[in-house]
Amino acid sequence: MKTSARNLVTLAAFGLLLTLSKPAHAADPCKLLTPDEVTHVVGNSVSATPLGTNGCNWRGNPQGASIILRDASIWERTIAPSTILKKESVSGIGDAASFSGSQNQWTLSVKKGNDVFILKVYNGTPDQQRASEQTLAKLALKRL
Repeated sequence: MKTSARNLVTLAAFGLLLTLSKPAHAADPCKLLTPDEVTHVVGNSVSATPLGTNGCNWRGNPQGASIILRDASIWERTIAPSTILKKESVSGIGDAASFSGSQNQWTLSVKKGNDVFILKVYNGTPDQQRASEQTLAKLALKRL
């Protein structure tokens, strides 16, 4: 039950992110990663479904992934210290990258130029989530 509650909180946070402004020149979020790429990284088949105009969800069982596109104006808020979430800078991905999370739920936020995307891999251990998010972020950056 705790995992379901955490997943609901994560989905609610992604829902709130959908209400923020999208970059005017942003790529189609479902074209940043192919279903085959996500399948290869998470280890099970997935299918892509748009999340509004600035997000995409690759559903799979047991693992899947989501990405939300934003403009760089949210970056400072994304990396700002939090009493609820742990934040960790990540090197070697985009212009800047940061993990945000607590316990078993992590997201990877990546900034490149005037664009930011937030990537989430669902289920798996925290180490699996984080490694998968880094791999998928590097792939998505090639098409951003």
